This record gives sequence, structure tokens and C-alpha cells, in this order.
Amino acid sequence: MKSKNVCRLIIFFFLCGFNQTALPQDIPYCEMVGKSIGEVLKTYGKPRHHDKSNPAMECVFYQDKTKRVVFIGDKSGVYQVQADLLYSSGKEAQSLISKYLSSCTDQRFRIDTLHTGDYSIQKPGVKISLTLFENRYSNQFEIKIKADRSESR
Repeated sequence: MKSKNVCRLIIFFFLCGFNQTALPQDIPYCEMVGKSIGEVLKTYGKPRHHDKSNPAMECVFYQDKTKRVVFIGDKSGVYQVQADLLYSSGKEAQSLISKYLSSCTDQRFRIDTLHTGDYSIQKPGVKISLTLFENRYSNQFEIKIKADRSESR
């Protein structure tokens, strides 16, 4: 009886922890362009590194085994986001890109395919470049995303 309760408690805490780490991943990084660094911290949690050495700018850095993400902002909000995402299969990476492009279309972004695996995505206020390539040294597929706040809003 006691072991059942302990097991249930462990499962409960695991599920609570899993939900808190999984939910922020559903929010695209590029949606943070224009939002405050405080909102980034609230959405993604404690960063691996938070650089405030320059009073005019803040840099927030997140990293784990499959992704590196940097948010750079000033008083008026995040003006640049860079993300490197690693996937073990091209199919998985391409599936994620397809879903992302579909969501961009829903948000009225204009998408230009520069060539296979290279996209330029923009709408007033935001420019995004997205690139997929195979890293032959690590046998992984990398998605590189760079989003910038643009002057035309």
C-alpha cells in the first residue's frame, strides 16, 4: 500500500515536471521578437547564461543536448533570436519545418523558398531566415533559425 502511494507521488511529480518543460517548447522562439527579456525568462525559465554587462543590451542563452537558443534585446524588447536545433533524422527535421512554415502562413508571414532547405520568412516587423542542412560529421540534421526585428512595422 505504501509503495503504491510513493509510486503515484513519483509519477505525479514526473508529470508535473514534464508538462512544465514541454509547454515552452510549443512556443516558437521567433514569436519573442519585440517582447521583453522578462517575457523570455517567464516563458523559457532560467537560462544557462544571462549577460547584462552592457547596460544598453541583454543577452539570454539557453542550451541542452539538442538545441542552442540566444535572445538579444534592449529596452524596447528582443531584437534578435538565433536558434540551432539538432535532429537525428532528416525526416523529423523536415516535419518540424513543414509545421513551422504552416504556422507562419497562418500568421500571415510571406515565405520565399531560396533553395531546398533555405527559407526567407517575413512580415512587417520581423525577418526570419531558416536553414536545414545535414552535418555529415555528427550525422545529424541542423535547423538554423535567425529572426531579426525589422524597421518596417
